[in-house]
Amino acid sequence: MAESETFNIDVVAESDDADSGEATVEQTRRKSPRRMAYWTVHYQDLAGKWHQAKTENVSEGGLQITLEDSMVNGTKVFIKITLVYRNFKRKVQAIAESRYCYVTNVGFKTGFMFLRIQDSDREFFRRYAEKLI
Repeated sequence: MAESETFNIDVVAESDDADSGEATVEQTRRKSPRRMAYWTVHYQDLAGKWHQAKTENVSEGGLQITLEDSMVNGTKVFIKITLVYRNFKRKVQAIAESRYCYVTNVGFKTGFMFLRIQDSDREFFRRYAEKLI
């Protein structure tokens, strides 16, 4: 993805980078290391409404956040995160798809897989999750 490319809800709605629908056990199995992270996430649903949540953990392939409401597997969203970690501060934008959602005593833990994200942002998440930074 080009550095100058920006996202909007129309891009999310038209995204076909991954299949939607119910995630299988194989699809939700972790393929890369995860690390706890507590960053504020703003996400836009297909209706154009913005929501706020917090990350629980991140990896190069996606993130887990806690939502107030349940989300159907396969739901695509536009995500914005302002990452602040040590001497790093960056704004991340991505298109992600929900892969699982389950209820807990603090809300709905929801896992998202990145469908589109800047290579440099994916690399940051990889290095962070592997505790290289």
